[in-house]
Amino acid sequence: MKRIFLTFNILVLTSLSIYAQGQSLNTPNRTAETVRTITIDTNTYSSLFNGKLEPAWVYIGEAKRAIYKGDIPYALYIMNKTIMYYPDNADAHYFLGLIYEKEGGNPAEQGGAASYRLAIEEYKKAISLATNLTIPAYKLDSYFSLLYIYEKLVDENNYANTEKEIITMAENTYKNYEKGRIYFRLAEHYGLKNRGTAAIDYYRQAYINGYRQKLSLFRMSLIYRRMRNYVQEKETLILADKYNFDNVEPSNFEVQKAIVQRLEALRNVRIPKKLN
Repeated sequence: MKRIFLTFNILVLTSLSIYAQGQSLNTPNRTAETVRTITIDTNTYSSLFNGKLEPAWVYIGEAKRAIYKGDIPYALYIMNKTIMYYPDNADAHYFLGLIYEKEGGNPAEQGGAASYRLAIEEYKKAISLATNLTIPAYKLDSYFSLLYIYEKLVDENNYANTEKEIITMAENTYKNYEKGRIYFRLAEHYGLKNRGTAAIDYYRQAYINGYRQKLSLFRMSLIYRRMRNYVQEKETLILADKYNFDNVEPSNFEVQKAIVQRLEALRNVRIPKKLN
């Protein structure tokens, strides 16, 4: 039995090696200029796997290290092996999607769009297997990666559908903090797209649901400032100044400093009394 398993492993590794040399990211017809040659250190590979099947986290950890080092071809090689043995591992699909997305580059270039399509498939599989994710936040990351890819591919229908799925997910979440976290991500997304009104709405929802309240209010004030709505900006900053930061981050000092300085600059802006 061991001999059969070892023989099978050798055949699989040989096939993967030949396949990796002939293609980059399963994308056919790439030119010589766009092909990235995959070189694998067989000694490293041998010492890592030692001819036996390891738990999925071993392969995923190796792929994550390769991604961190910028060795995307090796990361791809490892993750394909992981999927081969663990087809229902959600983390493996998430990281394989991440790798394909990194390889996508410009969709107009040969092979770029194909890599993004492969990334879409993997992110969708990660979402469908989300209950098995070791880090639940990867599900939300997958959704926003899909938004980014659909925007790159100018796929308006799938972009709109994914947007709706994220909003529905937030609305159906019973935990306020988690609901706020989704709204905060949506607000950041819309803020980057210069959709100020939508960003304000979702930062407000994040604040109402208790997620990063001080930062949510501060981000709202920045948008009001760009809109030259100085009354709303001042009101929002006064409220933000009453809260503490949820997380200890190096940027906290700069944010608090900006709040104090901006309130000083707005000292002559009068806030109308509200009718009861």
